[in-house]
Amino acid sequence: MEKELGEAVDNRRLSDDSFTGNKETHKRGQNPNSLSNLKPYPKGVSGNPDGRPKKYVKLAKALDKVGQKTTSWNKPNQTFKEATLEAIWHKAFMYGSVPHIKMLAELGCLDGDE
Repeated sequence: MEKELGEAVDNRRLSDDSFTGNKETHKRGQNPNSLSNLKPYPKGVSGNPDGRPKKYVKLAKALDKVGQKTTSWNKPNQTFKEATLEAIWHKAFMYGSVPHIKMLAELGCLDGDE
């Protein structure tokens, strides 16, 4: 049993020599074979020109499409978007709804006209 523990210690010492377990003299990330494959972008050019991908793009398009439809229950020829915006103002004003008032304030809708 002592021999098994001793072997385990020796194996750990071997694996501590390098992260990858190889015996090469190159430091991590400095292997010439890996570095030869890298091609830097020209100065001022991004590797990701579109930036981070946007979330919910399809949902936003679908909601926008529905928002352009007209309602039949409120005012004739009023779009869903207009009805929704009007409902936010209505709940903030008529009912004093704090979340609706807070939303309008954070968006700057309650600021004085300049």
